[in-house]
Parts: sequence; C-alpha cells; structure tokens
Amino acid sequence: MLALKCALSDKMNKDNIIFVDSLEIKSHKTKKLSETLGNFSFDSALFIHGDEKRIINFKRASSNIPKLAILLDKGLNVKDLITFEKIFIEKNSVQQISKRLA
Repeated sequence: MLALKCALSDKMNKDNIIFVDSLEIKSHKTKKLSETLGNFSFDSALFIHGDEKRIINFKRASSNIPKLAILLDKGLNVKDLITFEKIFIEKNSVQQISKRLA
C-alpha cells in the first residue's frame, strides 16, 4: 500500500492527476472523444472509474485510441500509475481509493 500511496503522491505533485465528474459520454465515436481529449496534453493516459455499466460508450470510443487505458478503481496498481503519464479519476472513485489506502 505504501508504494501505491507514493505513486499517487508523485503524480499529484507533478499535476498529472485530473479529477473528472464522470466518464459517461453520449457518443461511442472515437473522433468525438479524441477531440475532447485533445484539450489535455498527454502522451499516455489512464482512466480510473467505478462503474462498468455507465461507461460503455467511453470504452467503445477509447478502444481505438493508442496509449489510453481504462481501469476499475478496485484494480488500481503501482505499475499502471508509473506507466501512464496522466491519470484521470472519476470523482466517485476517489472515495473507494481512499478507503483502500486507509
């Protein structure tokens, strides 16, 4: 757990964690998602979420974008935090992650 806390702390200190309200999107089109993500500058990104059912369109749209991964908050690990440049975390996942690290 200490390694996970350190990795999260390092990302936070470097401003590489971005909190989002939700990963729920209306369209499953990759082009629309790419345009939205173009507002953020990153080479690779990890999206952490808490509910599989709400992000079906996000999963479909992101499947064709290289260096982008999606992970349940329960599966958060040090390797992924180190591998990806930016970490996007759904706000409802923050509480679950905090419980896990307590």
